[in-house]
Formats: sequence, C-alpha cells, structure tokens
Amino acid sequence: MLKGGSHNCYKVDYPKKSLCLILNMEYFDIQGLPRREGTNEDRNNLKETFKNVGFEVRTKDNLTYTETEKVLQKIASEDHSQRSCFVCAILSHGNECGIFTRDKLFELNWLVNFFSNRNCKTLAEKPKLFFIQACRGEECDYGIETDGASDCANSAPQVLNEKDMLHVYSTPPGYVAWRNSGNGSWFIQSLCKMLQKHGKELELIKILTRVNHVVASEYESGSGGKEIPCIVSMLTKELYL
Repeated sequence: MLKGGSHNCYKVDYPKKSLCLILNMEYFDIQGLPRREGTNEDRNNLKETFKNVGFEVRTKDNLTYTETEKVLQKIASEDHSQRSCFVCAILSHGNECGIFTRDKLFELNWLVNFFSNRNCKTLAEKPKLFFIQACRGEECDYGIETDGASDCANSAPQVLNEKDMLHVYSTPPGYVAWRNSGNGSWFIQSLCKMLQKHGKELELIKILTRVNHVVASEYESGSGGKEIPCIVSMLTKELYL
C-alpha cells in the first residue's frame, strides 16, 4: 500500500492527525430512555484504539441536540486540508426513526450532512467514517442464548448517499443492538479488538468483515439474541488507516 495514495487507495500521508469524534450518550432527559450502562467502556475503548492508530480523539458526553449541533458545526468548519479522513462514533439509544441525543431524536443524515462534500469542502474526496452503536428497531435476531442489555428505543437512521462516506451500524434495520453493562457493546468491543490487531496492516473493509464475523459467531444473549453489524459503504477506494 502506498501511503501517498494511488488510483486504488486513499492518500493517508497527510501531516496532521485525522480527527475522531466520539459522541457518548449515557443519560437521557427523555422519559422511558434508561441509562446506558457500559457505554463508558465503549467510549474509553474507542478512544484508546483510535489514538493507537494515529488519530486525534475528542469525546463528548451526554450532549443535547443543540449542543451536538454546535459541536458538529465547529468541527465541520475546521480546516481538514492537512488531515486524511474523519471518524465519528455515536453511542446511544436508537429506533427505526433515528438516534437520540440527551433530549431529542435525530436522523443520521442530519449529522452526516455536516461533513458532506458540499458542506465541508476540506474533507471533500476524503473518507468520512461513521460508526453507530444503537438499536434500529425492536426486533430480536434469535439464535443462541446470552446475557446483555439492549440499546433499543425505537429508531433506524437513514443512509445519506454521499461519495466517500462509510456508515457502519451495530445492527441491520429493524433490530436491537446488544450491550453488556460491564464490558460495553458487542459491536464496539469487536471493532476495537480488530482495529488494534489489524488496523495498521489490513484494508478497512477487510477489518470490518472480520468484525462482522466476531460479533456473529462469538456473542449470544441470555434471551437468545444474536447480532450482525451492517456495513454501508460509499467509499470509492481502499482505505488503510
């Protein structure tokens, strides 16, 4: 892989560290949305993992919709011309209609649109990666029994069809996403494990395929729930972090 990029690979040898934003929701002001125990394990695991693969990491906890909007506007207005890509991880409750901030539901395309080629020109033609740990409905994929809480609260983010973007969901549309109160979510645990093991040698889609395998084969809930992450790629080249 040529760090300078080729017709098949994104250029990654920019002088500044790329940015990873982690939006972590543990507490909510909305009636019926319980505390997400174990989410801070996911946040800390992601923070350490992306630092280890060379990112600048910023974490934001329990933001309201308005606070989230201000953070996104600020980051989108920064000069990313000397950075190779952008990563955003969202850890929250969700349902078939969207994802929750502390006080309001939003659709993923609202968040993603801040970083579109039109709205964030210094990230144009560069990869924008979004990792979403949240339910996308209430249906359980039953298989083998396991232990765990669910991130379900009724919502599935819509995909924004923008070039050079990647959306990786913890679960397909309509299904719950599983999380352990002590260890964090199945998806984030597996993502961090595979990035730590292969992040500097394998192309990203290959890493994510291994994440799918780990989640599908190594986890099962006490109520019989299973999980398979969902990769939605608009990338046009191979990406080596």
